[in-house]
Amino acid sequence: MNVLFDLLVKEPVRVSDLERMYGAYAGRPEFVDEVIRAFRQLDPDIAWRAAWLLRRHARIHGLQEHELMRLIQCADEQEHWIARLNLCQLFAATGCPARARETLFPFLADCFRDRRTIVRAWALSALMAFRGEQAYARIVADMVRRARQDRAASMQARLRHLERMQRRALADA
Repeated sequence: MNVLFDLLVKEPVRVSDLERMYGAYAGRPEFVDEVIRAFRQLDPDIAWRAAWLLRRHARIHGLQEHELMRLIQCADEQEHWIARLNLCQLFAATGCPARARETLFPFLADCFRDRRTIVRAWALSALMAFRGEQAYARIVADMVRRARQDRAASMQARLRHLERMQRRALADA
């Protein structure tokens, strides 16, 4: 087992503890590999802790394709809503390798059906990477239509953010 695993299983672990772990260990070359291993081995109720570290790392440094592939292969095993939320946020930041779209799409579509608006909103953000592909375009467009009907503040904020990003991308093109 690795040091990170031992730290992640301790109780309690707060976000401030995760920040300290990230600061102390993220510079190590084996960091992402250790966290992915921990993610797969942690009890489902606390796997979100490893997902949080991975999301944090992905936003700052990105993840390599092989690392994303390992996460995608085990994403659908995650049942805890916080782990699923962190994975949606991670994939919204990194996108999805083309060869893994068929595997990741069902997980994200399932997250879009979650009862928690915040999970649905971030799933939609991750799903935006699929909208340009013929196999998914109609399904994602339907999800966007349904999201526009959702009056929850978090969904509306996420939609506004996605629209700003889309306008910026069009302006830059």
